[in-house]
Amino acid sequence: MILKQFYLNCLAHASYLIGDEQTHTAAVVDPQRDVDQYLAFAAEHGLRIEHVFLTHLHADFIAGHLELRDQAGARIYLGASAKAEYPFTPLHDQDLVEFGRVRLKALETPGHTPESISLVVYDLDRSADEPQAVLTGDTLFVGDVGRPDLRVALGWSANDLGGLLYDSLRRRVPRSRRRVALRQGVEQGNGVDHRRTAALKLCAAADEQDRVRRTGHGRSARRSVVLHLRRCAE
Repeated sequence: MILKQFYLNCLAHASYLIGDEQTHTAAVVDPQRDVDQYLAFAAEHGLRIEHVFLTHLHADFIAGHLELRDQAGARIYLGASAKAEYPFTPLHDQDLVEFGRVRLKALETPGHTPESISLVVYDLDRSADEPQAVLTGDTLFVGDVGRPDLRVALGWSANDLGGLLYDSLRRRVPRSRRRVALRQGVEQGNGVDHRRTAALKLCAAADEQDRVRRTGHGRSARRSVVLHLRRCAE
């Protein structure tokens, strides 16, 4: 399996190409608008880009999913809760997309946006049970989480999305004592170590009453979620 990160410094944006060398098939996750780099990398490695995923609908940059659809014939995948004016394949929680020896499992992880998903990446030549990476988009960063206050204009309060984000991080993102590669998405965290690959380890125990107390408004809601998760992981 090929897992290649593309990083755009000016937007602190990471996107990924995942390729299967047996079937020469590739998928791109959260592409930049300039898709030439993905097409060039795919051609260099004898790959065809047949799938393109958005972990969420981006508000801070224009994604290149439509360009990959038009130029490479890639199928577009979005979270099942997404609403778009173009055809896409909706991904529900636990849905699988497989090509060759690569398996991608969708996790519905709402919070940053209502339709946010994460993608668990399996290299089946290594293991069908243990993932090699989790592509979390803007749900989870190194030492930080996505903002829950950016959909107010669409009728979502920071409180509501903060509650969804808390549940996503505690119940959906893989919690394992085994180290799993965290591949984060657009913002790369806020005021934290911007390592592009990190080991993620979260504990399984949860205090349900803290779920109500940890949300506030805007960035304070995010800080509360982060601090509570850090306490649980210690």
